[in-house]
Amino acid sequence: MRKYSKHEEGFTLIEVMAAIVILSVVSLVLMSYFGDSLSYAKSNANKTVMVNLARNALVYAEKQNFDTWKTYFQSNPSIDSQKCESITNCSVYASLVEQPQVLAAVLNPIVNGVQYRVAIQYQKDLLQASTGTAGTIKGQESAYLLPIQITVHGIEEKSGQVGTIVEGYITDEKIR
Repeated sequence: MRKYSKHEEGFTLIEVMAAIVILSVVSLVLMSYFGDSLSYAKSNANKTVMVNLARNALVYAEKQNFDTWKTYFQSNPSIDSQKCESITNCSVYASLVEQPQVLAAVLNPIVNGVQYRVAIQYQKDLLQASTGTAGTIKGQESAYLLPIQITVHGIEEKSGQVGTIVEGYITDEKIR
């Protein structure tokens, strides 16, 4: 029997257990890295959706009657999704657009089962700050531009995630 025990090769139980512990620690570190990467990718995808929704609202606003929106913004600073929560309850903006139900869909979109809120705000201060003494902005009269800021928020904003803000101008049909 002693002949066989001298030639036996292999790992002891302690060596196998140490290797398993080291492998487990490395696996846990890698798994946490992949989990963080997944949440970061999901956050970026949500941010991309919000930017696209803001751009959609900007394009929608640009296609509306400029004079009607300009008159509205002189007395009201914003168009809020809370005043237009459903397609049937969007009569507040009936004088602003021809089809309030479309505006309701733009202000309260549902993408991939997630409800978003869109708000359009008139940036009067931005227009005054950019306006020179002659009343022009980069060669265009301020009467032909409406600076707006579009804010998009998700209903469930977790982990300190804030909404997205897109700024732009609605131009008068006369200069388009």
